[in-house]
Parts: sequence; structure tokens; C-alpha cells
Amino acid sequence: MRICKNLWLVLGVFLTFNLSALSLSTSVYDIPYADGATLHLKEKKLISCKACKVIVLVNSLSIPSLAAFDVSGYSLMDALANSGYDVWGIDFIGEGKSSYPRAMQESPAPLGVFPLSASEALPQFKQAIDYISTKTGQSSVALLGWSWGSVVAAMYSINYPRKVNHLILYGAMYSARLPESVATIFVKPFAANPGEFKTDLAAYQNIPWEIIKNHWQMMRHGNLTIARPEAVSAVGATYTQCDPHPVIPGSLRRPMGPLRDLFTIWNGKPLYEIKQLSTPTLVIYGDQDLFADRSLYGQLKKTRFKQEVQLKQATHWLIYEKTRAQFVAEVLAFLKK
Repeated sequence: MRICKNLWLVLGVFLTFNLSALSLSTSVYDIPYADGATLHLKEKKLISCKACKVIVLVNSLSIPSLAAFDVSGYSLMDALANSGYDVWGIDFIGEGKSSYPRAMQESPAPLGVFPLSASEALPQFKQAIDYISTKTGQSSVALLGWSWGSVVAAMYSINYPRKVNHLILYGAMYSARLPESVATIFVKPFAANPGEFKTDLAAYQNIPWEIIKNHWQMMRHGNLTIARPEAVSAVGATYTQCDPHPVIPGSLRRPMGPLRDLFTIWNGKPLYEIKQLSTPTLVIYGDQDLFADRSLYGQLKKTRFKQEVQLKQATHWLIYEKTRAQFVAEVLAFLKK
């Protein structure tokens, strides 16, 4: 019975992915933040949507922009909106179409300043959620955090439990160390001493698409059936347009704060206390995700309801892969519980 039910969910999501975007309304908002900065928000929902349930998406380190969830032909925002949700995304300060701090406007980048740590993102996120709640009339929202975004989403849920009705942690990280082959790329180059982040690094990195593409390919092990070439091209086209003023064409400025957060996590030091998390939580990841913390689910001791889903033949970027319809089906099923 469950197999049949899941099959219908996947088929329904498949059809949703192929619905015309003409039935959706898209709105963008630039809301004031501290010191003259602005936060950029995007909203997508069915034109017929009135007082729909709200879900807010929080981006990863890999594609530091809400655009990660709205890739043409592979839009998670569209899929959830076509399923009846009022879907929002946020660019934090130093990402996408939001303001950029002074340290990220200078080239070369100043050293020893690390913009957009999770602790800096949290008050920005609070202001965004307050705005969304006022705009939609919804007193609580669902959150979906991908990768580094899962840290911000979980921290917010702990601090404001009544504002969050469901929490989805996708490719989430908490305190687990990376496999040695991955740590060589993502941890060791940033260490002054074991477990100690270098203090003289630049405020941001200029990251070309080819680097992200290679990291994705590393998890796919050359298996093109996991993600079709046209999907990779679509993500690349979005990535290279995320930064309105790139220092290097085809690259984007990636703030160093999230990487320092993840460096800390990958050295076994969590940024929040997961045992304080009480929100109903879905932990979902691909079986070939080298970043996802496999121990996170077992540490959810206080949640009112929890569920863990591992998708087969899927990586950290599974929302662009062949499992994306199954991913959305699992998310929608969880949101109804």
C-alpha cells in the first residue's frame, strides 16, 4: 500500500514539474536591514493561492543564493508552489541580490574578516520570517535548509519554536568529520593547526562554476544517469548569474563566514545544541552525499516527530538529479504529517 501511495506521489510531482509556470505568480521584495542594507526575498505561489501554507528555503554554501532553488527547468520553488505552497527564498547579506558588506566590495578582499557566519545570518533570517509572516498572515512556517542552510534553519527553529511547524534538513551538517579524501579539499587548506581556522584568509573567495561542477562530479563518480548533462548546464547557467558584480567573470564572490562555520562543524564542533530541537523534523539526503551528517538523525532526542529518508543514487545536489521528483514527494508527504 505504501509503495502505491509513494508511486502516486512521485507521479504527481512529475506532473507538477511539467506544469506551465504561467499558473504561478512571482514576487520579489527588498526589505530594509541594519545600517542601510537590504535583504532580497522572492515568493512563488499559484495565482489561485489564498492563505496557503508557507515554506521558506535556505540555501547551501555551494550556490550561495536563493537562485539555487529556482533553476530553470529544475526549480524546487516551482515544484512546491505548484503543489499548493506559498514558497519563499532569501538572499542573505553578501549573497545574490541582497546588499554586500564593505569587505565583499573590495578587491583584493581584506584579510581576517569573515562575513555571513550562521550567527550573523540568524537575525537576518528572523527579520525575513517576520516580514513573511506579516505579508502572508501565517503565524508559523515550514523551513527547508540545504547544507549550510540547514544550520541556520535549525538554529532559528530552536530559538523560535512556535514560528516553525515543520523542519526539513537536506544534506545537513552538524558535527561529523568529513571523509579523508574530502577533508583534503575542504578542511586542511583552511587550517592553521588541526581544528584551527586560519585567521589571515580573505573575506570572500572567487569561485568559478568549474570548481563546483567538479565537486558535484566527484560525488557522481562519472555516472551521467544521476544528473543529466542538461541539468548540469542549467545549474551552471544559474550559478554564473548569481553575483551581480563578480570580480572574475563566470565566478561569484562566496563569503568566508559559512565556510568557517562548516570548518568548525567538520572538526566535530557543532554550532548549536541539537538536543534542544523540538520541531517535527525530516532528515533527507542522498546515499552518495559526502557532506551529509549520518549521525544527525540519531541525536534528535526532543523532536515531537522525526523521519529519516535516504535517496538512492543521489548526491548533495539531488534536487537537480533524477531523484528530484522523489525528493519533492517525500517533502510534501512530510509536510502533511
